[in-house]
Amino acid sequence: MDEECTRLRDKAREAIKSGRLPSGKPARTLGGLGSGRSCALCGTLLLPTQMEIEIEVDLYGSMQGLDKYHLHPRCFAAWEFEIQTLSALGAGA
Repeated sequence: MDEECTRLRDKAREAIKSGRLPSGKPARTLGGLGSGRSCALCGTLLLPTQMEIEIEVDLYGSMQGLDKYHLHPRCFAAWEFEIQTLSALGAGA
């Protein structure tokens, strides 16, 4: 595992613990070109020349209160790895 991957996983773990990112699987996952928003994990812009992953989390079970998070693919992978790890340890949502 390279240093950037380790750094992103540490950031993802921290973001989950602080509540900045969800601790469970999203209701929907979408992909496309960058929207110009900031990445929810690393904070840098998602440029139109880059790929972006958008996750939608259904907080209330009704699909009416979807929270949306925009991430770089590597940031998404780090976050997804961490929620799977938490789930495997029995500490997930």
